[in-house]
Amino acid sequence: MTEIVLALIGGLTLGTVHAFDADHMTAVTAFASTQAGVKRGAMFGLVWGLGHSTTLVILGAASVAFKFVIPPIMVSVAELSVGLLLVAIGVWVLCDVFHRKKIHLHKHSHDGVEHAHFHSHRLDNEHRHKHSLFLVGATHGFAGTASVMVVIPIAMTQSLLTAVLYFLCFSIGTIGAMALFASFLGAVTRRAGTTRVLPWLQGTAGIASVCMGLVWLGEFLW
Repeated sequence: MTEIVLALIGGLTLGTVHAFDADHMTAVTAFASTQAGVKRGAMFGLVWGLGHSTTLVILGAASVAFKFVIPPIMVSVAELSVGLLLVAIGVWVLCDVFHRKKIHLHKHSHDGVEHAHFHSHRLDNEHRHKHSLFLVGATHGFAGTASVMVVIPIAMTQSLLTAVLYFLCFSIGTIGAMALFASFLGAVTRRAGTTRVLPWLQGTAGIASVCMGLVWLGEFLW
């Protein structure tokens, strides 16, 4: 009974904290910035969390059940994929800002003085990429499985049921925390959508994702 209680509390707590890893927040922020609204933002966080939890639960439970350690080469490939995905997400968001929003330069002349400013037109068609975010979450889960296994108490590895409960609670904490975070981002983008600030927020999120991805790749390669 003590092991089960520890699994429930420990998994939920560590999962909540795990959601706020820098690479997780960067990816979800970039996606959520393209969709205004609390519900849409929360959905992005939920989809990312489900992808993350799918690989984590499957690999984690299998590791405990069959007593195997995830090969370092697989972890390395997953880490490399995370960096590449962050760069790709950032580039996609930036392209979305400059093309889908159709940001361009307007010039006007007032009393003989010429002024220039950026202007954007939102397209009515919505492009949702929840399936892509699920893949990003799954990659994050794959890359983080080995580190999550390290923090599992030794006693839990003796019981498959306890280990599975731990992974499930860890996943619930991660999904819940990310959904709340993404819903907050949705609220921000919804409010910013009534002003000219939104394209700049999205551009910042895209640049941050590219930079994070490059740093991630740099640490991996060097």
